[in-house]
This record gives sequence, C-alpha cells and structure tokens, in this order.
Amino acid sequence: MDLTSIGLIIIAIAWIIQLFYVFKNKKEIQPLFVIFYMLGVIVLMTGIYLASKTISYYELLTVIASALVLGKLYWLKKSKKR
Repeated sequence: MDLTSIGLIIIAIAWIIQLFYVFKNKKEIQPLFVIFYMLGVIVLMTGIYLASKTISYYELLTVIASALVLGKLYWLKKSKKR
C-alpha cells in the first residue's frame, strides 16, 4: 500500500471520528479530528512528493488551515479553564 492510500485512509478515519461525536450530539469540531486530518494530508503530500509529483498548493493550504483551526480550538479550551 502506498503513502497516498494511507493518507486517504487516515483522512477517512478523521471523518469517522468527527461523525462519531456528531452522533453524540456534539456539534463542535473535535481536536482529534483535526489532528488525524492534518496527519492524513501530510502523509498524502509525502506520498505525492516521493512519487516525484508536484505537491498541490491546495493540499498545503489545507494543512495550514487545519493547524490554525487546531490552534484556535486549543486557545478556546485554554481560555475556558480560566
């Protein structure tokens, strides 16, 4: 199995995690979802890079956007504890 397939599987697992929480009536974005999603996209990008293909800027943008969401979730969680 190549890295591209593994990356897509990790992204699918991320969505399953988020769906699990939605079925538990939790409407907020789960940090675990974002972490798995970012990991999946990074593995996907690595597979594309190692196959000597050009990495899409859209994939890079999704990793950056996911990192920003994760940072915001962390900041919100930290500010609620105060």
